[in-house]
Amino acid sequence: MSTGYAFAQNETVSKDSVTISEDSVKEKTTLTLATLYGSNVDYYGQISEQRLPYLALNATVRTRPGIYFSATGFHLFSDSLFVSATSLGVGYEFKITPKFTGDLSFNHTFFPSGSPFLQAGRPNQAGLDLAYQHLFKTELGGDLSFGTDLDYFTTLTNSKAFNFSVSKNKAILSFTPELAVIAGTQQFYQEYLIREEKNNKGKGKGSTGILPVEILTTVNYKQFGLLSYNLKLPLAYNRASYLVEAAVKFALLGNNAVNKGDLNTFFTLGFYYQF
Repeated sequence: MSTGYAFAQNETVSKDSVTISEDSVKEKTTLTLATLYGSNVDYYGQISEQRLPYLALNATVRTRPGIYFSATGFHLFSDSLFVSATSLGVGYEFKITPKFTGDLSFNHTFFPSGSPFLQAGRPNQAGLDLAYQHLFKTELGGDLSFGTDLDYFTTLTNSKAFNFSVSKNKAILSFTPELAVIAGTQQFYQEYLIREEKNNKGKGKGSTGILPVEILTTVNYKQFGLLSYNLKLPLAYNRASYLVEAAVKFALLGNNAVNKGDLNTFFTLGFYYQF
């Protein structure tokens, strides 16, 4: 089974996808329901000043031609709102050669006023990913994130799946280490800092003290450069119609990130069921 389920960067940040097998997608239209716990919101390896553990619920319908539709709801445990954000997406997966595939997608996320998400000023995201399967799986992705302004990102990923038959060959245990390098602009971060200052002043808290004022005015947020180096270590248990995955991810912020040199750590636990 292939969930084809992916959290776009506009909800966690990195594009996390779980793939079990591609054959069933070709045979019929599928519905995948998923729930995911995350220890913190991940946006291209970067995080907000406030830790944001979350729970996400997703439904994805995939058709035989490769077109898919998805809907995701997010709840931040620190948020008084039951639904902290919702995202709707559409995409198209296509095969160029047996080993070379592509994925074109668009997502729109609805953020409430005063949202603590880093990317709250970027509700729209369009992406194109190309993947080549050889000794490793190599993926090159490009994203445009836009709303009040525009940011763009590129991600180069290499991963390798190690599969082991368990439960008398009725299940597969998969370990798929993944290395990714992410580059991009970060006008979203400048907007986040300004938004947090306004939110706190509106609540009578004064300045947040997130960063010195000089950072807001001297950092070139439009500059394209390295944002993060990422290592993800996911372990998945896969049966015929469902998958359970736990993953830890380490993100070392690059020279183009405001908090360059910081090491961010994320943990996710997900359950996926396909009909």
